[in-house]
Amino acid sequence: MKNNASILCLYAVTPCHAGSGASVGVVDLPIQRERHTNWPVIQASGVKGALRAHFDRFKEGIKEKPAQQTFDNLADLVFGSESSDHAGSLSVGDMKILAFPMRSSAAPFVWITCPAVLKRFNKDLALAGRPVIDLNGLAALKADQALWIEGSCKEGDRILLEDMEVTAAAEMSLGDGSSWFSETERLLIVHDEVFGYGVSHCTSVMAQIKIDQKTGTTANGSLRYQEELPADTLMYSVIFWGDSRDAKESLKADTIRRYIQEEVVAGHLQVGGDETLGRGIFSLTWA
Repeated sequence: MKNNASILCLYAVTPCHAGSGASVGVVDLPIQRERHTNWPVIQASGVKGALRAHFDRFKEGIKEKPAQQTFDNLADLVFGSESSDHAGSLSVGDMKILAFPMRSSAAPFVWITCPAVLKRFNKDLALAGRPVIDLNGLAALKADQALWIEGSCKEGDRILLEDMEVTAAAEMSLGDGSSWFSETERLLIVHDEVFGYGVSHCTSVMAQIKIDQKTGTTANGSLRYQEELPADTLMYSVIFWGDSRDAKESLKADTIRRYIQEEVVAGHLQVGGDETLGRGIFSLTWA
């Protein structure tokens, strides 16, 4: 299965709200989070739905009716269909956090990641048959320290992350693994607890209201607070490609993978809610 796996890196161009339903807390509409870590996540069902919606938009650009029908059949083979007796050939994983942007005294903002995130990422790299990142030197990282990547700080710098302060302890190289973080110009590796604080308490919260068109004032009971994953968040998803399961139309996994990566799902993808407010736009990089 490794040979038919890809890693899709997604960089948030706009804030994203992948909701988990209503809440009785301060935030009415929180984002999806992992139960055991409380880290932000976008569940696989939402990612797969976004890919399917992207497929449908791509079809609208096809002018010839026969080509549209062929594309409809392909979408059913890849994603499955309620009217068919077979599952789709695509297996989509959750969108997991890789680096999170935080307001900082060292720059307008920096990106943070942590040993626990990188260790998990290594497991997913191994699952997809990719070289893992050398993480030697992370075990001694203390709660008030940070390691910086490729000259973004200097030793001894005191860096304020929101209302937490860390000290730059040493520079670290991720080797070939730095290519996964090419869009994060100021990357810090912080302690797991600092990262947990950042992703738990430093997300965006947006107030939404509904205006009564007759009175021009706020409709009663319409005020709500919605949590959003901030722009510039870096995430990834592991995607497995399989041969089509329809006995009548056989397509190999490599054919499906090349077509999707090179022609259909490229450039940008919209994930989550509030599409008409410009939310959830991610730029895509296929590994």
